[in-house]
Amino acid sequence: MTESHRWHLLGHASDGYSGAEARTLLVHRLDWATQETWFEDGRGRLLSVVTNGERAKVILMDGAGGPGEHLVDPRGEGSSGGYLLSNGRIDTYPDRDTVPFPMACRAVEHVIEHGSWPHGATVDRCP
Repeated sequence: MTESHRWHLLGHASDGYSGAEARTLLVHRLDWATQETWFEDGRGRLLSVVTNGERAKVILMDGAGGPGEHLVDPRGEGSSGGYLLSNGRIDTYPDRDTVPFPMACRAVEHVIEHGSWPHGATVDRCP
């Protein structure tokens, strides 16, 4: 069973985005040099994406400060930098804690359309 509904950008009162629209938005925001994106659903769940253009860290949380989990790449080795956060800080993450950007976009689309990670996605609890 799916819970298809629209998520909106955190802090914006809009009609929200379908999964496909959110996927397209992530690509456009990267084109606009906006590397961090937060979505929120009507129940207060948060979906965060921060990218360096090649890889992305994707986190799904039950609410602000609540428990969450993030996508992982079990084969990821080393680390990558260049993750520009909205506060101006530039982070570096282990590649295991990020996924390729196209995979992140597909995962965001699936979470928004179905309320859960795509089948076969590897996730880890956030510390």
